[in-house]
Amino acid sequence: MIGNGIANFDKVVEGLTSAVKMRYGALPEDEQEEIIRRRLICHSCPLVSHNAPTSQEYLKLYGKHYKTDREDEHCSCCSCPIESKSSSLSSSCGIKTYNEEHPDNKQELKWDVYKK
Repeated sequence: MIGNGIANFDKVVEGLTSAVKMRYGALPEDEQEEIIRRRLICHSCPLVSHNAPTSQEYLKLYGKHYKTDREDEHCSCCSCPIESKSSSLSSSCGIKTYNEEHPDNKQELKWDVYKK
């Protein structure tokens, strides 16, 4: 997780900054709508941390059940916290990390880079 965060430091900062701006209504309406859309997708995703331990999709992809000691809501594929990941408009769904690690079994992204 730390390695991914360091490698994508600019996206982490973007996500954190946008999440704060979102809380204070300081983002354009279209960007707020996109972040909300992404969060709704993530919250119901079988690969989000609260769903992954019993998810058949996770089991099918990784061949085992997801286990974590983390208490925050995060993506089981890329380990990013959902609040900041979904707020980084230049980022793609965490399944992109799975696809990079498993190029012979690519999965469809649930959301991708936001283009105005």
